[in-house]
Amino acid sequence: MSDTGRHWKSEELILFGLWLWKIGEYGHAMLCIHAPNWGLKIGEQLKLTWSDVFDMEKGVPLAELPMFGGNSNRPIRNVVRENLIEAVKVLGIKEGNTPLYVNSKTGKPLTSSTLNRELQRFAKMYLAEIKQRTGLEFDLKEIKTNAFEIAWAKDVTHANNYVKEIYPILSRYMGHRTVKDTIALLEEEPGSPHSVQIRFDHIKDNTPLLDGNLWNDKEKLDRYLERNLYLGIEE
Repeated sequence: MSDTGRHWKSEELILFGLWLWKIGEYGHAMLCIHAPNWGLKIGEQLKLTWSDVFDMEKGVPLAELPMFGGNSNRPIRNVVRENLIEAVKVLGIKEGNTPLYVNSKTGKPLTSSTLNRELQRFAKMYLAEIKQRTGLEFDLKEIKTNAFEIAWAKDVTHANNYVKEIYPILSRYMGHRTVKDTIALLEEEPGSPHSVQIRFDHIKDNTPLLDGNLWNDKEKLDRYLERNLYLGIEE
């Protein structure tokens, strides 16, 4: 990983999260699975408690999550409900004011001050296992706390065919000083006019990631990594 590679895709972050779940790093795993869907800044993401995403009395995930940063009129459709249901059982969550993202080893909430270092350490282990199992090497940027918001934003621009109208809207969502800052961060070139939409559920139908046996089936994992992430062939 280096600053010269490409940004992590949402699918890569989620697969990374599934690997983290497999090795018992539940807090980091949930962050990687949830954050590419919701497009929140890392500070907002890490402030979430279980009551923000889960109805503890009814024992079910919330269908929609409130937007943060003054955009409360636009809720986010919750597309990670199955992960939340499993996490409540695995982690034995009882109180809604419990932080959503907790370090499984220390029991302390994840913080932005140490998250870069933790994610980079895990990512090296993850990519080493990918190479060992499949022989594939991915030229990815060093993972940082803004990787999740960037992955979400790139899903938005891709879904809107990189039209120039999407970038000012996206820039406001991301809280950037100028639209040029947004374009430079995403490393994209705006295209021609087209209709615009903002979504928070771009990977909801990515069935390979929903396959619980993906990490246990070498053939499936090899095919998914090579076609979807290495060659960029969407299935």
